[in-house]
Amino acid sequence: MHDIYQKIVDILEDGTPVALATLMSRRGSSPGSLGAKMLVFADGHTEGSIGGGCVEAEVWDAAKAALSDGLSRVLAFRLSAKDMAESGLICGGSIELLVEPLGPETLPVYRRILDIRRQGGRGLLATAVPATDRPSRPAFKVLWLESGEVTGLGADDAPTDSLAGYYKSLGPGATRAVAPEGEAVADSPTHTRILLESLAPQATLFIFGAGHLSMELAPIAKRVHFRVVVIDDRPFFADLERFPEADEVLALPFETAFEGLDVDENSFIVIVTRGHLHDGVVLEQAVATPAAYIGMIGSRAKISAVYRDLESRGVTRERLDEVRAPIGLHIKARLPEEIAVSILAELILVRNERLG
Repeated sequence: MHDIYQKIVDILEDGTPVALATLMSRRGSSPGSLGAKMLVFADGHTEGSIGGGCVEAEVWDAAKAALSDGLSRVLAFRLSAKDMAESGLICGGSIELLVEPLGPETLPVYRRILDIRRQGGRGLLATAVPATDRPSRPAFKVLWLESGEVTGLGADDAPTDSLAGYYKSLGPGATRAVAPEGEAVADSPTHTRILLESLAPQATLFIFGAGHLSMELAPIAKRVHFRVVVIDDRPFFADLERFPEADEVLALPFETAFEGLDVDENSFIVIVTRGHLHDGVVLEQAVATPAAYIGMIGSRAKISAVYRDLESRGVTRERLDEVRAPIGLHIKARLPEEIAVSILAELILVRNERLG
């Protein structure tokens, strides 16, 4: 699935009834990662996954009920050895899921989430969680931003004074369900906890070079939620028709390409141009940025030659040692599509290490 928040916005703008299941707690070796989401539609089809096939049928039933009565509910599962074995999973875990109907009243929240992530901002999505045995209408779903802005459904009922503290206690992209003490929601007969989801900016992947390898890399990078920008100095290659999945395709001289790019600590740079001279030109500019990842394709001999040239131009060896070159995880890849997989695997590794 592409970006889940974009998908939700598209669905709500279309007026399609949908329920959202979110994995909000887990213990032991239960499947799925915190924050995993699955959309369930009125006709029964689903998109996304909460990680456990052995519970998704019950989630589907709960989602249908939520779409019918408009109430959110919590599903709790203690997965036995038999349950897990039947699904080919490791035994010994338990999970809780929040299943909530999404209506037009939540559309402004998700639109704002998209805006903030694309602008490189950060925030916290806070959703009231009903008692496990008591489905109810959500008391609030609000978005707190670092600027102090709070927006969303039922903002007057949310513990807005505490959201900044919750945000600081979570890592980027982390999810946690908390039961706050001394706040109204903790004593409510219908809402006992708050689902907190820390929103990190969407990572941007800048691909320098628009050849066959880039054509394989761009679509799969988009599929795992990178914002994708492809850059080449040849307009014929830097063509959106060649890269329909990309967010941007830019025809720019490599020598000055970085002047118009917003490269920050949430940026990933892949250098796969048509020759080592162009690679060196791009790399010299890339190492002057705070990008989280810089990778360059090439043989070790070519990489050494590029490094020697850049060192003669004042780039330190320490900075060059931080570059991933040769690019990608070592899986003995040969074909462009195989090399693209090895690069993407390394990008995911670095992104997930940063999220903790």
